[in-house]
Amino acid sequence: QYINSDLVLFASPAIMGFTSALLKKAHDKLIPLLLPYTEFVQNESHHVARYEKYPLMGLLLGKSKDTDEEDIKIISDIYKRDAITLKTSFCFTKLTSNPVEEVVNEINGI
Repeated sequence: QYINSDLVLFASPAIMGFTSALLKKAHDKLIPLLLPYTEFVQNESHHVARYEKYPLMGLLLGKSKDTDEEDIKIISDIYKRDAITLKTSFCFTKLTSNPVEEVVNEINGI
């Protein structure tokens, strides 16, 4: 149950500078968790929250040969913006090449 979770960890390989199409499709299906109405927040139009609480977000990326630091930053920035839209906080981006302990410590530190 997504909405009852404390943290949702999205995981995907980085493909051509973004997450997989499968993760993108799953992520797009989160929009109905918001109401269809919009409000202005800091001069930006955002959907109105449907629920009182939304889970925090984290991202675990697998780098491909052509993935560079700029790709990782762009993907992270997009997910930070999505977190604003989804009324939550984006906590971290980690790579599958990071030691498992580092990822676990990041999660436990939330």
